[in-house]
Amino acid sequence: MARTITPKDSVSTGRVTVAGWLLLMLGLAQIFSGQVPEWLGIGRSVAEQSALTSHPLVPLGPAFAIWGVIYLWALVGAVWGIRHPDNAALKVAWPHTAVIWALNSAWSIWVPIHGIDWVSFGIITVSLTAGLTGLMRLKRLSLSKSETGFVVAPLALVTGWISAATVVNFTSALVAAGLQPDPRQVMVSLGFLLGLIAFAGIMLRLTRSRLYAVPLVWALGWVAAANVQRQDVPLMAFTAVIGIGLLLALALTVRRRIA
Repeated sequence: MARTITPKDSVSTGRVTVAGWLLLMLGLAQIFSGQVPEWLGIGRSVAEQSALTSHPLVPLGPAFAIWGVIYLWALVGAVWGIRHPDNAALKVAWPHTAVIWALNSAWSIWVPIHGIDWVSFGIITVSLTAGLTGLMRLKRLSLSKSETGFVVAPLALVTGWISAATVVNFTSALVAAGLQPDPRQVMVSLGFLLGLIAFAGIMLRLTRSRLYAVPLVWALGWVAAANVQRQDVPLMAFTAVIGIGLLLALALTVRRRIA
């Protein structure tokens, strides 16, 4: 017997349809928000602000090219969501994803104008919390391959990247404020790097998402490259490479429920 669609079902579907369009708009907003300060002729670029607070945990510039993948998958996921408005995984994920896209837009405007400070750290911390919460809710579902690719992937990729970015934002804020411990000292940055690797490993096990590990491995690779280039801090490069190996090994043990 065909299932009768109730008014409640119609309202729910309508809300998720709106959510798909909201994700698309926020996905576009985060792409263009970083250009707003430049268009208005105010502040400095994120790259310039990052250079002002450089320390051994800051990756080489090419690391940030991953934003292209994150932006692209945000739009692809939003379009898929518009076409599948009644999807159960989308209903779970979209509020978390929307929070991240909105806060990414705010962060991209704040940092060029105000620099890497405690407000920017607060913004990115809320984003990280939203992403990890969403991934842990999604792991309870039996997911199809399309749901993994178009619902989980946009959330997992950005959450993995901002896991690394949160630590870098915090250490950069310490440098900008002239506070101790000073991440420009190698052993201090090494401590934060070890903390990042441990945190990433724990979250990988909790979220059971291999996609979450991808941007973290990418970030650690460019941290290693940055410290090889500096030549005077090989311990940072060595530790980052060990971290990559550990995360890859953990990722191989992860099992997500598939429908």
